Amino acid sequence: MDYMSPKLPELPTGMQNFAEIRKRNTIYVDKTGYLPFLSWGRKVVFCARPRRFGKSLTVLTLDAFYSGRKDLFKGLAAEKFMNSSNFTPKPIIRLDMSGMGSGKGLTYFEERLTSRLRSNAIRHKIATRGTDSGVIFSCLIEDLHQSLSEKIVLLIDEYDSPVLNVIQKSQTYDQSLEENIREYMRDFYSLIKVNDEHLDFVFITGISKFSRMGVFSTLNNLVDISNDSKFAAFMGLTQDELERNFTPHVVATAEQLKMGEVELLNHIRDYYDGFSFDGETRVYNPFSTLLFFEKRKFKKYWIESGSNGLIRKFLKDQNLVLDDFSGLKITEDFVSSPGEIGSTPPAGFLYQAGYLTLRKDDQGSFSLDYPNLEVRAALAALFTDNLYPSLTQALTARAEMGDYLGVGDIPNLIANIRRLYSGLTYLDHTYMVAPRLVKRILGVFSKFFEKQNQDLPVLKRKETYLEEIRQKLGESFYRATLQACLWGAEANTLPEARNNLGRIDLEARYKDQVYIIEFKTAQGARATMKAARAGMAQIRKRDYGGSHKNPILISMAVDLEIRNIGACVFVKNGETTTLDSRALDRLNKPNEKSEANLKNAK
Repeated sequence: MDYMSPKLPELPTGMQNFAEIRKRNTIYVDKTGYLPFLSWGRKVVFCARPRRFGKSLTVLTLDAFYSGRKDLFKGLAAEKFMNSSNFTPKPIIRLDMSGMGSGKGLTYFEERLTSRLRSNAIRHKIATRGTDSGVIFSCLIEDLHQSLSEKIVLLIDEYDSPVLNVIQKSQTYDQSLEENIREYMRDFYSLIKVNDEHLDFVFITGISKFSRMGVFSTLNNLVDISNDSKFAAFMGLTQDELERNFTPHVVATAEQLKMGEVELLNHIRDYYDGFSFDGETRVYNPFSTLLFFEKRKFKKYWIESGSNGLIRKFLKDQNLVLDDFSGLKITEDFVSSPGEIGSTPPAGFLYQAGYLTLRKDDQGSFSLDYPNLEVRAALAALFTDNLYPSLTQALTARAEMGDYLGVGDIPNLIANIRRLYSGLTYLDHTYMVAPRLVKRILGVFSKFFEKQNQDLPVLKRKETYLEEIRQKLGESFYRATLQACLWGAEANTLPEARNNLGRIDLEARYKDQVYIIEFKTAQGARATMKAARAGMAQIRKRDYGGSHKNPILISMAVDLEIRNIGACVFVKNGETTTLDSRALDRLNKPNEKSEANLKNAK
């Protein structure tokens, strides 16, 4: 099927205006069945979702619904309710709080807010009273109610954007401005409660749950549906919705990519599905899914659509090890109140920013995990960017790693990894390993040994234990760093994958090739070579690659003296190759391909 064939239904890529989508007859995944249900027993509703998840489309759909635009709802789930005697159109005040330049100062922000309030008045052909935005807001609600004799529906989109806009200015962050904006917005949102008698229904969306913003502290009748299982699929696409609505595009894309339809759907699911807001129901990111069907390429569309400076800086400042968050156990209190996005611990920050999502086990306990390959690869790419002297070098290394994984070029893959490890500074080792693990574990051991008689055998035993711990933590650190790099190259990796005989350090899949990777650490060149051989013997003895067709087996050992890979043994197509420290050093000399890639990246 031709890519530009008129037979394919139009994709609503980049559209967030419900009326435009319906008038142009583009694909519309019907979520309107939720609309009447939202206000049943609820007067003020809040729903948090990550960016690019359809919040603005939802608000504009609610606007059309409560305005009584029946022509736009023909054939949709809400049509029957709109035609019933229970339905009465309502006057709408809609405020989009994004893009108002709060980072430029309080005065500029207030001017933009005032302008949007006056636009609402013009929409309803009434005059505004007052000059202060708070006074204009209150008078607008009251006057509109009295003018039309109907209570108001208030829709607030991206309620937290004014504060987030200030926080995200990582280079010119102004804490006093943030506090001023918070206080201003707290006073503004408190007017919702003051004008309760004039309001019929209020719907508020945003990315985060700012408890200090006033919405949650002053509105005691607010109902947060963010994690309510009844609304888990309110935004985003379920598997069934994707297959029912996008079948022609699935067929055309599978044909162009020379894949089977089932295979393609599995790949799309790996890349863009997996977000969950109740821990059970999984949905696709609609933004990335639509762009995939338009571009027909598996890319990190979501991360590329926003500013990444804040996340990259956050990862560097927090010295994070990314696999710490995969399967991280959390409480129900965390689910509903993850903390202020500007001051919450890393898990709360990444959860609210959309990089982590909820999972629930059979016992009902919650944990966090990366939703899909797109998000995990995007976060890992930002993480590895910080490990290189420049962003250009990081992009080059990531591109090269993908090239080497694609063709199974293990020598150059190992050379690439060695260049990465060479870029790790002493502080990377100290801050990323010691505070998180070493200090905690060594502290426990120290207290234990303080209670023993400090004779020579005990001291020797203590030193032996500490050395074993240090080596084990070093192995974990290097493995986690490599895993992040593989993620950044869009390889699907699974740490500590289990078979019937043991646990594999890393199992990675890149396209159709499977890699089985074992990590070891040792001290000195001879011991490191011995450790690499022992790792390969372990892979063979425990048949780590037995469940895969023709996997590439790799055992790499880090020499703690040089803090880099000192030896490697790998098996490809049944042939075993051993690389000692001298062979690895030769591999890391500049080569024509690296120079060409660096030139292209620039």
